[in-house]
Amino acid sequence: ALFTVEVPQQLYIAEFGSNVTMECRFPVNGSVDLGLLTVVWEQKRQAWLKSKEVYTFRSGKAFHPSQHPDYMGRASLLQSELKVGRAILHITNVKITDAGSYLCLIDYQGVDYKYIALEVKASYKRINTQVVRIPGEDKFGFMCQSEGFPLADVFWQNENFNLSEPANTTYMLAADGLYNVTSILIFKPNMSENYTCVFWNKELNGKTSA
Repeated sequence: ALFTVEVPQQLYIAEFGSNVTMECRFPVNGSVDLGLLTVVWEQKRQAWLKSKEVYTFRSGKAFHPSQHPDYMGRASLLQSELKVGRAILHITNVKITDAGSYLCLIDYQGVDYKYIALEVKASYKRINTQVVRIPGEDKFGFMCQSEGFPLADVFWQNENFNLSEPANTTYMLAADGLYNVTSILIFKPNMSENYTCVFWNKELNGKTSA
């Protein structure tokens, strides 16, 4: 029979900062001689970028010298599962840069590989709010700021009605790959209604408000 690697799940979605476990399976006839087994997990990137080696298991143990620095201390293989033909990669503290296509290659009495996709999302959980004075004008602004991924739209509501007044929304890409989004709605001192800012993350189909 042909040696075939299979994947029970082709797409994994992980929350930024959480842990993720991805799996591929290979045929074993009875017991597995780990000394003859090679497992390679790589993160494939765009054509012009070199693949990142995530984890390699060879000759019965982990092979660390070739591991990409991005995954050191974060990627591990559940070695107890290898004996039943499961190559399970565990990544802790998931980063935005972990997103992409992963190659799982198995060499054991035959060679085969499969690809698995990982998407990373970061919901805009915590919204920081404050009232700021607009320099040189007799006006104040409500400011809302939050971080997440992918980029969110911000809209403002007053008693659950969307406001047509334009707010000044800016964003910056932080070092950890998250978007830092700030929105300021200007109001005059005699306005006393309640305002809500809503961060809408279209891809996550999720919104948070403050």
